[in-house]
Amino acid sequence: MKKMNVSHVLIAVSVCMAACQSPQGKKGASAEVDKNLITCEGIGEVKISDTYADLEKRFGAKALSEHENTISGVYTSVWDGTSKQVNVFWKEKSAPFTHIKYLEVSADDSPYHTKDGFQIGLNTEEIQKLNGLMPLTFNNFYENVDPGQIVSFNGGTIEKEQPCIGGHLDMIDKKNIDINEIRDFQKEKTVETTNRLLYRMDVRLTSIRVNNQ
Repeated sequence: MKKMNVSHVLIAVSVCMAACQSPQGKKGASAEVDKNLITCEGIGEVKISDTYADLEKRFGAKALSEHENTISGVYTSVWDGTSKQVNVFWKEKSAPFTHIKYLEVSADDSPYHTKDGFQIGLNTEEIQKLNGLMPLTFNNFYENVDPGQIVSFNGGTIEKEQPCIGGHLDMIDKKNIDINEIRDFQKEKTVETTNRLLYRMDVRLTSIRVNNQ
C-alpha cells in the first residue's frame, strides 16, 4: 500500500508540473517582441515618441546620419543604406530635435510590416483587400508635390485600425495605354485605386509612414 501511495504522489506531482509549465512556455513564446512591427507607436525599435537623444542612446551615434530634404525638412536616418533603414522626420528645423513629425521606411527589401501584412511592395489589389475592399485615394503620379502620396483610406480597415498609417504609391510600369488616356489621367489631381487605367499599370506601395498624431 505504501508503495502505491508513493507512486500516486509522484504521478500527481508530474502531472501538476507539466500543467504548470505548459502555459508558461506558451506565454513566453507569445510575449516575444516582433522587432519589425509597424504600429502607431513606431516602426520596429524606433518610437514616435523618441527624441534624438533617445535614438543616440539606444542605437549609438554611428547608427545615425543626418539629412535635409527641401520639402520635408531635416531628418535623421537610423541604419542608413540597409534594408532596416528608418527615416525620422523632425518637427524642429534645427537641433535639439525632440519631437518627431513622422517616421518613414522605403527600402525595397524593408522587413517592416503591420500585424495585418501592410508592407512595401504590395500592389493596389492587395492593399484594397487589407483595407476591407475599400479603395485608396492618392495624389496623381504626375503631381509636382508629393506624387503618389496616399491621402485617404476612405474609412477602410487600415484607417480604422491604424489611423496613423500613410504612405506612397508608385507606378512601376504601364502597358497598352494610349497617349490621350495618359493626358486625361494627368488632369486628375487625386486618383482612386479603382480608376480603370490602374488595371493597366503596375502600381506598388513604395513607402510607409507613421504620423505623429
